[in-house]
Amino acid sequence: MRLALSISLGWLLLGTVVLGQQPQAAPATATSTAPATRASAGSSAVIVGLDGEINEFTRASVISRIEQARKLGADTVILRLNTPGGMVLPAMEISRYIKRQDDLHIIAFVDEMAYSAGALISLACDAIYMQPGSFLGDSAPIVPGGSLEGAERAKAESPLLAEFRDSAMRNGYDPLLAESMVQYGIVVHYVENEAGERRFVNATEYERLIKEGWKPVEGVRNPVDGPNELLTVNADEAQKLGLSKGQFPTAEALAEALGLKVLATLQPSGGEQIIAFLSNTAVRGILGVVFMLALLTAFRTPGMGYPEAIAVGALAIMVGVPMMTGYAQWYEILMIVLGVLLLAVELFVLPGFGVAGITGLCLLLGGLIMTFVPAEPKMPGILPALPGTMAALKRGVAIVVGGLACSLFLWVWLQRYLPKLPYFSRLILTTPTGNVPVAESQVPGAVQAVVWPAIGTRGRAATDLRPGGSAAFPDESINDMRVTDVVSDSGFVRAGTEVVVRQIEGNRIVVRAVT
Repeated sequence: MRLALSISLGWLLLGTVVLGQQPQAAPATATSTAPATRASAGSSAVIVGLDGEINEFTRASVISRIEQARKLGADTVILRLNTPGGMVLPAMEISRYIKRQDDLHIIAFVDEMAYSAGALISLACDAIYMQPGSFLGDSAPIVPGGSLEGAERAKAESPLLAEFRDSAMRNGYDPLLAESMVQYGIVVHYVENEAGERRFVNATEYERLIKEGWKPVEGVRNPVDGPNELLTVNADEAQKLGLSKGQFPTAEALAEALGLKVLATLQPSGGEQIIAFLSNTAVRGILGVVFMLALLTAFRTPGMGYPEAIAVGALAIMVGVPMMTGYAQWYEILMIVLGVLLLAVELFVLPGFGVAGITGLCLLLGGLIMTFVPAEPKMPGILPALPGTMAALKRGVAIVVGGLACSLFLWVWLQRYLPKLPYFSRLILTTPTGNVPVAESQVPGAVQAVVWPAIGTRGRAATDLRPGGSAAFPDESINDMRVTDVVSDSGFVRAGTEVVVRQIEGNRIVVRAVT
């Protein structure tokens, strides 16, 4: 599915992208704290932070730190979550890993939010506690611009639904609540009878029980979840619905209330934080601008070396980080490599901007866009089926296309100033080419310096001109040929080609191949 999408994006880079909005829960209006059950005397805990987007790198980091907590002698791990979600497959792996840890008591503490993949991980833990005002929920397959029906809907929901149901059954949550975080169309009511018995029921069961004298539970919204909503609850609602066991301001306060001695707080390592920093949308956007600007410079002045080196460095980071976090797939890397090779052919073999250059640029940009898109369980259709995947696709298009637009703007703007700098003055042609008599630029009465080589002087390119390079011209003062730096106004010129001086501006000599 993602291979077809990658190819489509490579050739239809600026095609229409369906936009949507992430569902948001209403803000909490009240907080409450329930007494926590104290752990046995001498119990110890380690706090493990899970912040930001969930990906393959996050999965490896979290599992590694939980294993480190075990080595420290902890019998309880408080998994502090503050995440908008992320990749489904790594989240499912974390969820299954947590449920296999029979010798560790793993508690989820929702700090601010645990949406989508974060909700999946939270429900896998042995218990959930929340910070006042935090949110939990929202994890459903959605196809932008339409809806899945029948067998396709069931196929798309199946992996997530099975995982949510399993966690609910293991940890004593009502399966209907868990399902309502994944499925649209479910209506959930919370009702009770005169004896105080409470149930979560669907719309059909609700109508039957109401006729028998059951009533909606007071203090809880009715319905708990509507047909066009994904269950997303704040800390108060989660506690009333039995999803959360209580509220605490910090994970440390929770540990104290449970009678746990905190042995350590394990945050991502320095290297992991660098990877997380380079994965940041803003940083990748800046890298995109740097890469595009360097690429444009390389096209305008091929062979100078510095633009190519900067472009390769920026591209290495833009591709390397997604490879480490699990976003980049082999066919996306192949698209990028082919794109770079075609651009290299355009730069060094077939100067100009033709079929190879356009095809290479499309493949390169399409591959870069797809490095923002995570893999997801097998879903029907071509477009992403999960909300996090679609959001990542939109973000990738915005960053890559936006970076291209910004770099074009900067390129045009910088052309006004770069020629004034000693090095860049040799790279950019800012005045019309052709014979401009030296006398026109000389001040009357001034001492005239000897100009070498003079306009019209013929010589030979000592190196390939890409378009910058060196050329040799006769110098009467030494009765020999002398080599000087030049720039070609006609693109690539091979070494040994006869050239003629067309223009002199300061220390900048413009030449053209003699045909």
